[in-house]
Amino acid sequence: MPFDSLAPEQQIIVRILLSVALVVGLALARRAAVRRVRGQSDVLDPRRRRQLFYISNAFNIATGLGLLLLWLGQVQNLLLSLTAVTVAVVLATKELLMCISGFALRTGANSFSVGDYIEVGELRGEVTDFNLLSTSLLETQGANGGYAHTGNRIVLPNSLFLAYPIRNGRQVRPFVVHDIQVTIDPVGNPAATLEWLEARCREAVAPFAEQARDHGATIDQKLGIDLPGPDPEIALRTSDAGKLVFIARIFCPASRARFIEREITAGLLQHVAGIQGEPRGAD
Repeated sequence: MPFDSLAPEQQIIVRILLSVALVVGLALARRAAVRRVRGQSDVLDPRRRRQLFYISNAFNIATGLGLLLLWLGQVQNLLLSLTAVTVAVVLATKELLMCISGFALRTGANSFSVGDYIEVGELRGEVTDFNLLSTSLLETQGANGGYAHTGNRIVLPNSLFLAYPIRNGRQVRPFVVHDIQVTIDPVGNPAATLEWLEARCREAVAPFAEQARDHGATIDQKLGIDLPGPDPEIALRTSDAGKLVFIARIFCPASRARFIEREITAGLLQHVAGIQGEPRGAD
């Protein structure tokens, strides 16, 4: 009966019997060869010791090759199974490994610590806890929300640190560089409106100007940069629609940014409305 026509269980039994026969046969042949080389001598010269070494290695190789040929199909199936298991484990632990790598990146670069305000992608907040796999934040609003806490808790997988840059405001807090933009129809005297806007911004930041100046100087010294502030910076540009865009950049407490923006915007619109409502003088 052909070997391939046997049932799988029968094939395994035949392979086991052949393996036993192969091992026993080669062991007996090896023993006979050793006896032939040794002869009746109790002490072996170097030539005979080399012959015994070669005989031992030859029979070991023959045994290994014979068993491999007998079980080659099963070995291939085992290797394929191990490969599939390895791939599955790698895929299953990919996110876990990326989280650990993100933690290593944070630790090595000292990107942030507890109490820092960070922004990762579209997420921002105050760091309250971090571990090997995740980082916890107390969510904060953006500039339009005055950088206030929302009351939500965000748990970030550390793998995000490999995909997005980490923006850390640890040095700037509790002050922020806040931009205010107001788009209006063209006015008769934009330069005068710019002067009014600059004066209004100075008035708005005056109560904490000294504190902002000291804090800004500390940041400049630590980071080696010239951070905007504490004096307001005013600019003017036009939009694609031909309107005027007044821009004010102020250095103010994060908790007051939204309220200052609201006051300055309302004041500017009221000022422009007053200019446009003034009667034109006679030529």
